[in-house]
Amino acid sequence: MVESQGFHHMFEKLSYTVVNFSNSYLTDQPDLYYETYTLDLSQNRLTAWHVLSLIKVLHLQHNLIVSINYTIDLGISEARLHYLDLSYNKIKGIGKNDLAVLNNLMYLKLKHNVISYIHPRAFLKLSELIYLDLSSNQLSDLERSHFINLLNLRYLYLQDNNLRVMEGMFDGLMNIQYLRVDSYTLCCAQPKAVSKIQCLAPVNEISSCNDLIDIPLLSIAIWYMALLAVFGNLFGSCHKLLLLNKNSSPSKPFDIFSINLGFADFLMGVYLYIIAGANLKFTDRYGFEDFSWRNSPLCTFAGVLATLSSEASALFVLFITIDRILALRFPYVLLNKKIKIAKTVSMLVWMVSFFLSLLPLFGIEYFKDYYSGSGVCISLPLSVLRKPGWEYSMVLFVGANFVIFVIVLLGQILIFMDVVRFEKKACQQWFSPKRTEIHIAKSLMAVALTDVLCWVTIGTIGFLTFKGIDVTTKMYAWVIVMVLPINSAVNPFIYLLSVIMNRSDEQVYSSITDEQVHLSKHSHYSSYKIDIEPPNLPVVCDNET
Repeated sequence: MVESQGFHHMFEKLSYTVVNFSNSYLTDQPDLYYETYTLDLSQNRLTAWHVLSLIKVLHLQHNLIVSINYTIDLGISEARLHYLDLSYNKIKGIGKNDLAVLNNLMYLKLKHNVISYIHPRAFLKLSELIYLDLSSNQLSDLERSHFINLLNLRYLYLQDNNLRVMEGMFDGLMNIQYLRVDSYTLCCAQPKAVSKIQCLAPVNEISSCNDLIDIPLLSIAIWYMALLAVFGNLFGSCHKLLLLNKNSSPSKPFDIFSINLGFADFLMGVYLYIIAGANLKFTDRYGFEDFSWRNSPLCTFAGVLATLSSEASALFVLFITIDRILALRFPYVLLNKKIKIAKTVSMLVWMVSFFLSLLPLFGIEYFKDYYSGSGVCISLPLSVLRKPGWEYSMVLFVGANFVIFVIVLLGQILIFMDVVRFEKKACQQWFSPKRTEIHIAKSLMAVALTDVLCWVTIGTIGFLTFKGIDVTTKMYAWVIVMVLPINSAVNPFIYLLSVIMNRSDEQVYSSITDEQVHLSKHSHYSSYKIDIEPPNLPVVCDNET
């Protein structure tokens, strides 16, 4: 029948209520259907269509229509079409008068087209419209003027577009009941005059319409974490450098690694200050500023800083652990050689960390919106939502860091065993060069413990989300503000405390040594028994000592 030359005349003056021509390979629409109320022309090859006199329901989905270029019966004073489905076509835009004649439309479906432009007055005549589906298109801008006359619209679908939120963009929708969008920020623009509306959007991990950090406690805590990380690491590194200059003693590999670690942790504090400042700046209106903030150079810079800091910190803790093991077991290895190796390793750590943090900025499509995917500008794989570059984040933050801190944990066990063994001999070796190494090793245990707890927590959550087990959205906020920077905030104070304790012990041992030298120079004291008891030694000795 499709190939018959008399096809159009064979179906003239049909009196059927429903006519179905779907999947008929039609390239032209058959006409003259008398008393037809529902016409199904879906799954064909139509590029144009025609509005018939009595048709109320028209199915045109899955065709080749590139624009709303229909014709209409000249005898119709007013189109009776109530339902129009133009989904899964190739429509690129909607002009001012494309739908003007269809003023009785109640349901309009335009999903899965390539619509990138809609004239601000395109829906002006559709005052009876109840249902509008514009999902899965290429829309980037919709304004209040698009919806100003849609007073009866109840259902609006806008998901799978690139829409940017504008304040008051939905204010014309006085009876809207259901709104489905891509981002929670579009829900922030819902009409204020409508009290009950169901706005369906992906849940954000940390932000809300009002604040970048939605949890009040965390919005305050982030300032203190930033303060500790910035000034603690700055003071700790400066104190270390001053001690080295004051004592005029050559630096050790531990000194080089710890100063570099302090700078890496300092960068995490700068990152926290940037996020805290943005949260303060956009208070009470963050939802409308979300897009511009996430795509700003400052947000990208903050994301690079956070990634650089976390990876450099992890690697420096690893090499400090290795250095402590070697220092305890081989204390007499040539110092100059060890210093050169430490400087080379530090340079390599920074190069690798810079490469890993800057790689998403190289213009690779895989990393599109990598740092702008979240309001906190860092892409941690702590959600079942698969964001751009999530495999890279999973390998970097979960896989690599988890392996690093498993090695650190094993190294700490070896260090602990060495410390216990050396302290048993400490009473006979007050002036052993290993005593300083023991003090440093003890402080390193506390540093490594905080780092291990931090990354084990992140690794565990990342593994759960990889398996499809989602954690609460609030957990993401706690990890970003409290768990991730905790080692950066605490490390400098642990190091500072260990340096002070070690320095006081050195002064005690130095005074004892000076006294022994003084006595040895005066022979008339040699016949007397001199009993020198070192005050406040950290090791309790037995009676034989």
